[in-house]
Amino acid sequence: MLHWLHRLVLLFCVILIVLIIGALAVQIFSRYVLNAPVHMTDDIAEISLVWLTFLGAAAIYRERGHIAVELVQSLDSEPAKRGIRMAIHALVVIVLSFIVVQVWQLHPLKSRLTFGTVPISPFTTQFALVMLPFGLGAGLTIVFAVEAIVRDLANMRRGDS
Repeated sequence: MLHWLHRLVLLFCVILIVLIIGALAVQIFSRYVLNAPVHMTDDIAEISLVWLTFLGAAAIYRERGHIAVELVQSLDSEPAKRGIRMAIHALVVIVLSFIVVQVWQLHPLKSRLTFGTVPISPFTTQFALVMLPFGLGAGLTIVFAVEAIVRDLANMRRGDS
């Protein structure tokens, strides 16, 4: 259902990986070959890694690529497997929703965070570096979890495995 959104997130993750590799390559080359380090390359890599972490987690969740206990697969009953999968997805929605609300309520405390040498700008605020990537990643994970529940419900109605 949300294949296009998943592909968009994956494309953004690839761009972030290229950005990280490019920034670190420029840093290594300028520091060790030119003996004149370029400023902000470490910061670009750090910020890109934060975004990659949260968006990548959402993409991997949709692919069911996270570490899991395969206890459910040993069950013989397909309805029991489906019920457990749906309960897990529902728990993910509940827990992530709770965490997002808590993070938003802690916003005044985050104003004291500093990010090393990252200069202060509209793009390097705590909102842009913490709340926005976490919120988008959590929101996408919630959307993908709801999609999985809907998919399981549709399969249940059709009688598919």
